[in-house]
Amino acid sequence: MIDREQLRAMFGGRCAYCGRPLGAVFHADHMESRYRGGASDGILFPACPRCNLRKGVFSIEEFRAEISDQVERLRRNSRQFALAEDFGLIQATGQEVSFWFERHPAPEKGEKE
Repeated sequence: MIDREQLRAMFGGRCAYCGRPLGAVFHADHMESRYRGGASDGILFPACPRCNLRKGVFSIEEFRAEISDQVERLRRNSRQFALAEDFGLIQATGQEVSFWFERHPAPEKGEKE
C-alpha cells in the first residue's frame, strides 16, 4: 500500500509531469503502465488528473511525443489557435518537452527537500 502523503511530497506537492501544484485529488501514476508489462508495485509518481489521464498507457517517451504533437494538432484543428498565432498572441517555441521530474529530481530518502 502506498503512502499518498509521501507520494504527494515526492516533488514538493507538484505533478511529476507538468509541475502544477497537486490539488486535493491527484493520481498515483505507474511510470511503466501495468497494461504494458510494468509491475503493479513499480515506480509511482504523483500526477495531476489531467496529465495522468492524458498519459494513459504511454511510456514516458510516447507521452513526450504526444505532448510535442499538440502544437501541430492545434494549428490543423483550431482556427482560434491559428488566428492567435497569426496575430502574434501566442508563439510555438519548438522547445523539447521536459517533465518536472527531469528538471526537479525527487530528493533521496533521508535527504531534505
